[in-house]
Amino acid sequence: MGSEQIMVTAVRDEHGAAIADLIVAQERRWRTLDAYLPAARSVEQARAVITRHPERYDTSLVALNAQGKVRGYARLSLWELPPEDGLRAFFTARNGLVEELALPDPADVDALTVASSLLVALTRQWNKQQTLGNIFRWPCCDQWLDTLLQRNSYMLDSDFAYHSAQPLRPTTRPPSPHVSSRLARFADEPALVALFTEELLFHEPYTPFVRMSSNAEFAFRQRLANAWERKNLEAGGPVVVVVEYNGEVVAMSENELSIIEAKDDPALLPAGRYGYLNNVSVHQKQRGQGIGRALVQATFDVFSLLMVDGFYLWFNPDNPLANSFWPHMEFHSLWRTYQQRH
Repeated sequence: MGSEQIMVTAVRDEHGAAIADLIVAQERRWRTLDAYLPAARSVEQARAVITRHPERYDTSLVALNAQGKVRGYARLSLWELPPEDGLRAFFTARNGLVEELALPDPADVDALTVASSLLVALTRQWNKQQTLGNIFRWPCCDQWLDTLLQRNSYMLDSDFAYHSAQPLRPTTRPPSPHVSSRLARFADEPALVALFTEELLFHEPYTPFVRMSSNAEFAFRQRLANAWERKNLEAGGPVVVVVEYNGEVVAMSENELSIIEAKDDPALLPAGRYGYLNNVSVHQKQRGQGIGRALVQATFDVFSLLMVDGFYLWFNPDNPLANSFWPHMEFHSLWRTYQQRH
């Protein structure tokens, strides 16, 4: 690490222009590393995000060198989950979010010192806020922080992966006459819940965060209820696709239409319409037989009618099946999240 002293303090108005320059420079560097990432914001756009919520200045941090020059920036928020929220299967009840983190170019001599100082200050800030866990996101293409995050007790959580609107690459495997796909029906609910449960339980040995719970099942059943009521995708309803083997439901995907706008903050993808694959599960006895590919293709076919710009999902890279399957389906990992638990 560089020997230069770094001071982390609260953001003030006079820091805004330098912070915006730092954000834009970082996003331009990321774009050179991965063309799938959103284009860099303009300085004006970055400045607007900083000043949009002046009340957040007391929960935003800036890293200054000995000359008072801005070298890093972090914008924070709290994310609380009520007891009945199914997301408690993945996160804590009270989470600290790093909504934006701007750091120097990793080639700069003080880059690691700045990053380390901000991470220590973030943990101190979360302790004041009495969070139970903290969530950090960073591009997969930019790996210079990995070791530092581990030293600060951040553990790998999941990858955010993208697939274009193009169909899957053709396969040489002949289609099985025993396999068919369709939209789910109300009568499928017991099979769908069983697949959902199997999926979460399979994750548990590979991540310190995912835990099956009654709340997670309840939330899943609530989403299914919206599907049975034919709540359409444009209104936020899910679409559930199943694959049958010899007439038995052996795989399912629960999906949503996600509309990302240019003003969204943070924007993980360029503005557009995307199919979000929320839960994907194949019964363990049918894995390795092309069922998963048939399920993904059937899901893509459903969304093709909605003129989407692509697809995205979250998966855990430590899950050996997910880490093999999704890249094979040509899903490209863009962002990686980490969690720090207290």
